[in-house]
Amino acid sequence: MKYIFDFDDVLFNNTEQFKKYMYECLEDAGVPSHVAVEYYKKVRHEFSLRNFLTHFGKEHIYEKIMSKCPDFLNTELLEIIKKIRKENCYMITHGEKEYQLDKIKKTGITPLFSEIIVIQGSKKEAVERVCADLDFKKFPNLKTILYTGQNLEPYLQ
Repeated sequence: MKYIFDFDDVLFNNTEQFKKYMYECLEDAGVPSHVAVEYYKKVRHEFSLRNFLTHFGKEHIYEKIMSKCPDFLNTELLEIIKKIRKENCYMITHGEKEYQLDKIKKTGITPLFSEIIVIQGSKKEAVERVCADLDFKKFPNLKTILYTGQNLEPYLQ
């Protein structure tokens, strides 16, 4: 069985926790939150924290922000993942590659996955590649599960 996980807002509480912390750090460094939020809206599709901070001349707070990455993990889901063998776990995430990989590395969860794939566009091709050896004719009941906080224990049987 293969399990494919997304990173942002699944394994990592990006929107509700990490970004709020990022804006707080910028505010503490002298950049009003409303200014940071407006600029984020312009660059969000190609977001890189380093570039974002450079825009405001605040590169020096990068490590402060990134050092808190472990605090924003979905610990409940990680406990489930730890029960799954590494060779069955994959991560496919969308974003700027260097930034995504740095966030993932800072969380310390890299060893839980056999492969971590960062893509810029659609995840479809990456998912198809991971699932290429699955026999959908032999196993017609294969299904995807959109994780929204529900109990995953029944799916691990």
